[in-house]
Amino acid sequence: MSHPSMRSWLAALPPGQGRAAAFETRLWWSPGSAAAKILKGLEKVGYRPVGKGQRFIVKDKYGPLREGEIERARAWGAELARALA
Repeated sequence: MSHPSMRSWLAALPPGQGRAAAFETRLWWSPGSAAAKILKGLEKVGYRPVGKGQRFIVKDKYGPLREGEIERARAWGAELARALA
């Protein structure tokens, strides 16, 4: 099954309202920030960021997540929930 790229998905996203959050999984040495670009794309169509995008590190090109990253992701999710409460 094929899925659209994040860039094409954002380009097709209709204007809206609401809050948004973004994250990326990456190798520790990857340059740039996909999460920041995703948030900018969401802002362009009306979604306000709840907080900064997050990066979660994977051990290899396709995962799994590095030790401790799942706990960081859970903590980030709890932080997002508190910000929206």
